[in-house]
Amino acid sequence: MPAQSDGASIVLQAWAMLHGNPLLHGWYLADVSFYTTELPEYMLVVAFRGITPGVVHICAALTYTLLVLLAAFVARGSARGRAGLVRAGIAVAIMLGPSLAVAGTLLNDPDHTGTAVPVLAVFALIDQGGRRWFVPAGVGLVLAWALVGDPLVLLIGVLPVLLVYGARAGQLLLQQRVPLSAARHELSLAAAAVLAVAAATIATHLIRASGGYVVNRGAKEFVQVGDMPRNAWAALEQFLGVFSANFFGHRFGNGLAFTAIHLVAAALVAAALWQALRGFFRADPVVPMLAVAVIADLAAYTVIFQVSQETNREVAPVFALGAALAGRVFAGPLIRNRLEPLLVVGLAAAVWAMSPGVLLAEPSPPAASALASWLERHHLREGIAGYWQAYSVTADSGGSVTMRAIREYPKPGLETYPWELNVALLDSRRYDVNFLVATPPGSQAGATVTEQEGIAKFGRPAHVYRYQGYVIMVWRKNLLPELMRR
Repeated sequence: MPAQSDGASIVLQAWAMLHGNPLLHGWYLADVSFYTTELPEYMLVVAFRGITPGVVHICAALTYTLLVLLAAFVARGSARGRAGLVRAGIAVAIMLGPSLAVAGTLLNDPDHTGTAVPVLAVFALIDQGGRRWFVPAGVGLVLAWALVGDPLVLLIGVLPVLLVYGARAGQLLLQQRVPLSAARHELSLAAAAVLAVAAATIATHLIRASGGYVVNRGAKEFVQVGDMPRNAWAALEQFLGVFSANFFGHRFGNGLAFTAIHLVAAALVAAALWQALRGFFRADPVVPMLAVAVIADLAAYTVIFQVSQETNREVAPVFALGAALAGRVFAGPLIRNRLEPLLVVGLAAAVWAMSPGVLLAEPSPPAASALASWLERHHLREGIAGYWQAYSVTADSGGSVTMRAIREYPKPGLETYPWELNVALLDSRRYDVNFLVATPPGSQAGATVTEQEGIAKFGRPAHVYRYQGYVIMVWRKNLLPELMRR
């Protein structure tokens, strides 16, 4: 997969943070900042690699590796020996080798997939820390930290801890009528979840008040009632898709064998959810917390988003959380019935299903590498373009060509696009922006700029070049004053 503007913009943010702008002053980010989740990882890699699209792939690999290790660790829990191996083995088998169809979600730009890392870390701390005093403090700290970067943690991290330990505290105090001191641990964890929300809210306001980044608004309303049946079926499709198991609409053929393998994994996760809910109070607390996290994510996805391939990133954490849950739930039955050979078969099948992508896929050049090289050869350094060209070109050129994203609005026409935008690059006193990269109408979902829109805004260019479907328009003036004029 080529690195595109979504990942390239995170690379540029990491570079800015490393070079004197830790709060990303003047940046308009996407609807999720990833400020405390994946941006620190990007900063670490950028510190060694600089501005390059390869950072996106390295960070995707690091994130996925952490997910597999943490899912296996949470699945294993306190079990050791054969039981621990079977638990971890189930989780790894489910996560081994996602199909190319879902790789864009699980192995690409930051898109909620990595948000499962701190959540799994919280569940591991609860599981391994026992009833020690520092566990609630650590849980609250990690949840608050992750919430600053991704509000989805509210559903997959805060809610599970609050619901499971709040319910257990209620059971102890109201049903078993134990002294308050006997339920101190459960109450402390429930309180830690609540305090994490308060701490994250304060931290976010402090960042904003200190001149830090601005996050775009996400979903603004619930799905219409009439759309719910279609949305529910589509959510089921996306659940299967995250596990590479979506067979709907596929043609009969040999490829369905690979889908069938992943379908077994998705079925295991679904069955584990059912078992976890049935034993909500009987099971160890990590099992219901994992189940609540998965169900809350899927339920919110169904009622808030118009479910589509473009929004499936919202349920990406379900993949790792579900794998950990299945390992935790089904290891016992496998061992009791001496069915461990099934796990060996499952691991072998997962490796087989993974093989086409590993053996046949070839590296793809960065999305705008050819365009970036062309601009460098023609000494064009400061420009504007649609979103999908702007940040890809900047990263692909190593920062030697600096682009700003613009788009066409109904009124007043071409304007800056405040999505992953560094406002400092719009200062006409510092930058002389003299060219625009245009594409054909309707290309890349409309997040681009056409030649006609450029002429309507800036007048006839002095030179027009055509290269690989791009139209590079060059003026003998600075375009920023006209771009910023209202």
